Amino acid sequence: MTASAGPAVARDINTAAVLEVLQSDGPLSQAELVRRTGLARPTVAAIARTLLHHGVAEAAGPDPRSTTGRPGILIAFRPACAVAAVVRLLPHGIDARLVDAGGRTHGTVTVANPEVAATTLPLVAALLRDLADEQHLDRPTSVSLLLAGRLDPVTQCVVGSALDPGPVPLDDVEAALSAPVTVLNPTASAALGVARTGLHRDALVVFVDHGVGVGVVSGGRVLQGATGAVGEVGHSRVTDSDRRCECGRIGCLETVTAGWYIRSRAAELLGADAARVATAGATVAQLHDLHHPGVDALLDEAAERLGLATSWLVNTLNPASVLLGGTPFVAGAHRFRDVFAGAVRAHSLPSHTEGLLIDLADPTADLDGATAAALDRLTVLGGVPVRRPTGAAARVPQA
Repeated sequence: MTASAGPAVARDINTAAVLEVLQSDGPLSQAELVRRTGLARPTVAAIARTLLHHGVAEAAGPDPRSTTGRPGILIAFRPACAVAAVVRLLPHGIDARLVDAGGRTHGTVTVANPEVAATTLPLVAALLRDLADEQHLDRPTSVSLLLAGRLDPVTQCVVGSALDPGPVPLDDVEAALSAPVTVLNPTASAALGVARTGLHRDALVVFVDHGVGVGVVSGGRVLQGATGAVGEVGHSRVTDSDRRCECGRIGCLETVTAGWYIRSRAAELLGADAARVATAGATVAQLHDLHHPGVDALLDEAAERLGLATSWLVNTLNPASVLLGGTPFVAGAHRFRDVFAGAVRAHSLPSHTEGLLIDLADPTADLDGATAAALDRLTVLGGVPVRRPTGAAARVPQA
């Protein structure tokens, strides 16, 4: 470290400390910031002036706790000082949303996905630009890219069906979006969303949406694996299915449990006319509400098979919680959860299910995780982190 770099690094560290306190406990007076950070009064005063000048903080009125002389001014963190984006790439659609530095969503948009990387990335960039203009926000300076795929840790290329033809170098993705990009698959993102709540330190997040996967939270951290592909249980072989999976192989677990299979099979059972009404984007709860015996049996079988597969992981990893879902597809699906839970308990070791919590995951867990990942890389003032990631956030899964 050079002599000139030392003060700059110290300034950034001190600024990050003040920002962290303002975000968690503000608005606060300078005197209170001195007390909470342990920094010298002149240091806090200089940082406060810088934050106010650059719009990272704003005056929030007089300090009501002032008892003598001229009252001090409260300083508040200004969430709109920096903007992050969450982009979900699906095979046939793109969801994009902007969040401020406080995590509040300021706008969303959904469009069709052209499925060609050369077209998809410029389209995403245009969507984010237009959305920022519409919401009167700055351009995002951190992006989470949520897709069924992964970031290859060796080649640093993004591999995903929604970016065909691939793989696409991460540098190209970041250049197209003009921001640092964190790549997550939905399963890892849902696990991160669960981990960030702080309520589940050892959990399996059985992600069920279009596909099936399992995110693993161990000791409050999301496991990533050697290539960032932990939890691909949906592509494990089952012995009594001869259906072709979307991955091209025969007999994957997804061929009897995934959302794409459930919707397709429900359409067959309901007939063409009913299928157009009932299964286009239908959730598990909506399918149950049809009270169709064949559809109910289909869902029960899918839940049973998924519970059996999950029991292997319960026996192996000994979690304290098993959370099912993570997207709206399984939200409110209580019968599906109950059948799933019964299968998990029936096929797991009794010692591993005693006290085991089995419940539905928050239906926004995948977006919550992606948002957390984007915020963890958000910076202001040329590189000062908006918030200091801790625990699970310090190990964002790069899927």
